[in-house]
This record gives sequence, C-alpha cells and structure tokens, in this order.
Amino acid sequence: MTSTAAPPVGRALVPGPPVRRRRPSWTPYLFLAPAVAAVGAFVLYPVVAVAVQSFFDISPARHEGWDFVGLANYARALRDAALWSVAGNTAVWTVGSVVLQLLVAIVAAVVLDRLGGGGVVRAVFVVPWATPVVVGALAWKFLYLPDYGLLNQVLGAVGLGSLERAWLADPKTALAAVVITNVWRGFPFLMVMIVAGMATVPVELYEAAQMDGASWRHAFWSITVPLLRPMLMASTLMALIWTFNNFSMIYVMTGGGPAGATDILTTFVYKASFKSFEFGYASALSMVLFGVVALGSALYLRLTAKDLLP
Repeated sequence: MTSTAAPPVGRALVPGPPVRRRRPSWTPYLFLAPAVAAVGAFVLYPVVAVAVQSFFDISPARHEGWDFVGLANYARALRDAALWSVAGNTAVWTVGSVVLQLLVAIVAAVVLDRLGGGGVVRAVFVVPWATPVVVGALAWKFLYLPDYGLLNQVLGAVGLGSLERAWLADPKTALAAVVITNVWRGFPFLMVMIVAGMATVPVELYEAAQMDGASWRHAFWSITVPLLRPMLMASTLMALIWTFNNFSMIYVMTGGGPAGATDILTTFVYKASFKSFEFGYASALSMVLFGVVALGSALYLRLTAKDLLP
C-alpha cells in the first residue's frame, strides 16, 4: 500500500509558474461602438432634446427665443379638453384596429392552413402589408369617395343606396372607416406570424386529439392557441405600438378631420408643432405620448410575462 507523506513542517513549497492575468479585450466594445453611437444620436439625443424643450415656451409666431416655463406646458395639456377627446380617439383607433387585425389574421391563417394555400395565395394575402402606407391610404380614400367611390357604387348597385354617405367627411363614420383601412393593412403581419407558429406545432398532438375524439375546433382552441400564445402576445404588442404611433394613414386619409373626429395623439402633436408652431407645447405632448407608450408596454409585458417567458 503506497502512502503519500505530507511535506515536513516549516519547508516551503516550490512555487509554480506565475499566473498571468488576462488583460481585458476592447474588441467587443469596438464592435458595439457604432451601434451605441447610432442609438445615442438617433434615439437618446432626440428624446433628451424634446424633454428639455418641453420646459420652455417656444412659439416663433408669438415671440422670439425660449422662455422657461417649467411644467406649464404639461399643466396646459391636462387642461386641454381637445386632448382628452383625442385620447379617446387614440384608444378606439389602437385597440379597435389591433383586435380586428388579430381576429382577421386568425381566420385567414386557419383558412390557409385548412385549404393548404400555396405561396401565391399567401403572397396575395401579404400584399396589403407590402403596399406603402401612403399608396394604400390613397387607394382607400378614393374607395370612400361619396360620388365616385367604389363602396357607394356597390351599395347602390345592390339596392342599399340608403347607406351611401361621405364616409370620411361624416364624423360618425370617419374613425370607423380609417380603422377598417388599418385592419386591411395590418392583419397580414399577424397572419404570417400565426401561420409560421402553426407550422411548428407537432402533428402528433393533433393525431392524439383526433384519436380521443376531439373535433377540429376543440383541438384548435386546446392545442394550437395555447402553444401560439407567446408568439401572439409578442406580435400583438408590436402591433399595438405600431398602431399607436401610426401617423401617415390618418393624415393622408382625413388629416385628423372632420372636426377632429379622427385626430389621434400623433396627428394632434403634429398640428401643435407644424401648424400652430407651439413647439414647447408639442414637445410636452410628445413626452406624454412617449410616457404612455412606455408605461403601456411595461404594463402589457408585466401582465403577459408568463406567456412571453419560456
């Protein structure tokens, strides 16, 4: 039996080779530097600049220079009755558009899946999303024309002439008309995400459900929807942010009219800045808009954290 004797007490151990400390490498930071610089120049700097301007009265039409007013612009926003009406329009525009987009996208994805739609059929469905916003908005604006619009022509041809109206000039129908246009343009994105998610669901799960006697509808709501929930939550969040910040479609179709019936926060801020030249007040409104998006996104992520995280 071999035993290892301990070194005698008092005898120094022979030191090994010195351990060299690894110098920190700056290579990763050099690769990240352009991206950080771009984010700082195009994201952080504009936000900070607008935040600073929101504390000043900047109105070239009334006076020169910047007058510090503190929180007066934010107090003015709270007292602005028009802003609260615009906030209601924004809520209807955002929530209504995204909910309808999601419903249409689910139906379209199921139809494509059940009918085995090929690449051509899917491409046709994606055309609205690929169409430039201005082009699509102008096309729908012509469709809504009261005298020569296709919609009124079709209503008259099928005997529903009593429903004909100036869709974009009537405060009762203008917001619904632009929401429908936004649904047409936005649903293909969600549809593509749903179709891609459905392709990842294991076929074995459907086969097992079929053997247990489950109908197709029951299998869809019990298997497909739960497995697609993380993707749906993330996609819906992006659709909410895009719709909330959408400016081009409403501005091209109605300009926020008639009588502010389709004004949302983005068009309201644009008018305050570039039509009334109230740059300080517009900056305060922009910060309010930024805070609403940030707070809404954080709340949405908190409520859906279990679905988004693996």
